This record gives sequence, C-alpha cells and structure tokens, in this order.
Amino acid sequence: MNTSSSDLNQSGNTANCCSGMICFGKRHVHHWAVYTALGALTAVLFVVISSLGTFYQITPQSATITHLQKSLKRRVFVSKKHVATDNLIDKLKQNGMWEIHPSQDVPRFFIESYPADLNAVTDVSIRKRVFLHSLLPHALFVRQKALRKRDRLEFILSKIDCPLQDINFDAGLEFETQCSWADFLVEDEVNFIQDLSMDYRVTTADGLLERVDAVPVSIILAQGALESSWGSSRFTREGNSVFGMWTWKTKGMVPSMRDEGKTHKVKVYESVLDSVRAYHLTLNRLEPYTQFRQLRLQTDNPLLMAEGLVQYSEKGDAYVEDIQNVILSNDLQKYDSYRLSDFDLPEFSGPAINSILPDESGKNSP
Repeated sequence: MNTSSSDLNQSGNTANCCSGMICFGKRHVHHWAVYTALGALTAVLFVVISSLGTFYQITPQSATITHLQKSLKRRVFVSKKHVATDNLIDKLKQNGMWEIHPSQDVPRFFIESYPADLNAVTDVSIRKRVFLHSLLPHALFVRQKALRKRDRLEFILSKIDCPLQDINFDAGLEFETQCSWADFLVEDEVNFIQDLSMDYRVTTADGLLERVDAVPVSIILAQGALESSWGSSRFTREGNSVFGMWTWKTKGMVPSMRDEGKTHKVKVYESVLDSVRAYHLTLNRLEPYTQFRQLRLQTDNPLLMAEGLVQYSEKGDAYVEDIQNVILSNDLQKYDSYRLSDFDLPEFSGPAINSILPDESGKNSP
C-alpha cells in the first residue's frame, strides 16, 4: 500500500512529540507524572483495603463486645441502700419494675439492701409488691448462671465416651472401670468440671447432673417472703439475710428469741444478690435437700418440689404447706415463665458481686 508523504510527515511528527511521553488520544503526559499518579493511587487503595480489613476483623468481636458492655452497663442498675420505701418505689417505677407483664423482659435492676422502713409500710399489698419485684431480678439472674453451668456440663458430658455411671471426676480414685474422662476434654473444660465438683461437693457425673440446676423462681420468692416477712425482718433490713441462713462463725446477727444454750447466728451478706446466691447454692449442694433435687428431676411443678424442703425449717411439714400456700395465694407461679432482659448474653451483663458460699450446716428456723 502506498502512503502519502503528508501522512508520513504527520506520523513522524507524532512520534517525535510523544518521545519520553505517554499519549492519551490528543493528550501527551510525561512518564514520570503517570508513574507518580499510579503510585499515589496504589498507596491510597492499600490504605483503604487495610482499614476495611481491620474493621471487619475487629468489629464483629472486640468492637461488638465493647458495644454490648457499654449497653449492658446502662441497663444494669445497682441501687444502694434505701432509707425510705418511697424512694425504692420511685426507682422501681423509673426502671419499669412496678408493673411487670409476662410478655416483657424483666430489667436488670438490682438493689443492695431493702429499705430500713419497709416494716413500717401498713399497706400489705404495697409491701409485697416492693419485696417481690425487687427480689425477682436477683432470682432470675442466679437461675441464669445455674442454667448456663448446667448447659455447659451437659455439653462436656456429651463429649466423654463413657457410661455416666463410670464417670468419676475425682482424680485420686483408681478403679478398673473408671473412665479416663480428662482424655476427652480440653484444659478449660477439665478446670470447669473440677471447679463444679468443688463447689457442689460431688465428683460423679450423675451427682453433678442432680445438683447443677436452677431453683424455680416461685420457690425462691415464696421462701424469701416467709423467711424475711416480706422483706421487713430485722435480719433482712440490717443484714441482707433474705432467707434466714444460719452461721456458727463470728460474723452474724444474734436472734432475739434464740434458745438458751444455742450458739447459732443469722448470717449477714454484702447485698441481696449475695444472699440469693448463697441460698440457691445451699439447696443445690447440701444433703438435707437431696429429696428436693430428686423431685426436681421428676417434675417441673414447684408445689411438688416444695415437698423436698421439709428440713429447711424446724416446722417440717407445716413449713412445706406454708411455701405452697404463699405460692398459690400470691400467684407466684406466673413468675416461673418470666425472663431476665439480655438473658442470652455473657455473665458480664450482671452487677459486680461477691463470692459467697453457704456454711456446712444449711438452714434451720431461727
């Protein structure tokens, strides 16, 4: 093909023009400018991608947990000791605790102590509501912890490829039929089982399944009402002893009607929650309440479970009837279906609490 001289001249001029430059259509740009721009763009993209990677790596874990912690701290209200019942009533109303409906979650409202003047409230219905609605979140929280422990216990036991009757967590026992349970678990799970065995004072799998469980809310509320006279007893107002637990140690309150020759005292607690925790562990751990735990394995009915609490008081069978009557006359079974707000979140969603363990003896009527 023949090419005209004008075309050749134009091509030659274009080549000379673009020498040392890059042509974009009719635009001509120096190489160094293009390379500088590409380098800057690459750096910007690298920073953006790195930032996105860091965001997606952190946000679902630590950032989310931090958000939950801040949110839960706003939701958890730990009220200090009230001098006047009216003040506590106002706080209950402010936190949605005065009128509680089964369809709503119970707010995480915790009190340190009951009001000093609660015994002076003459309106029995008001005094009962103050007591029940203040105690309810504590009962639900303690149950939540117990149920979490049981869920984890059942999961761990499912990993151990041995019959339940052959599983004994006492490492000091050496029987030919004993299961080498630790071989199936990781270190954290072994430590959890050992802690449970120590807290509940039993080393067999069957024994832990009997003891690591929750007490019905209706029973907690009923016994608390009986033992504290609906929150108005001296032991409750001055020592946070909602369930009248006894102690033979130096710290405690001496009952005014204690029989001659007796040395027991009523145990005191730092908070209402500590009292609930100690009571709950007592029913789940001590031998006098084996019947209660056995009934719990057979039924969900709190009225039937209450029959296993005959040794909680010197009144015996009459005490069981008292528990059942309080449950029925105050419709306490409705609280068994109530749920604590943010129930499925970790334990940090509760208030700061002390570690309180019950004494060896359990409880007798003061």
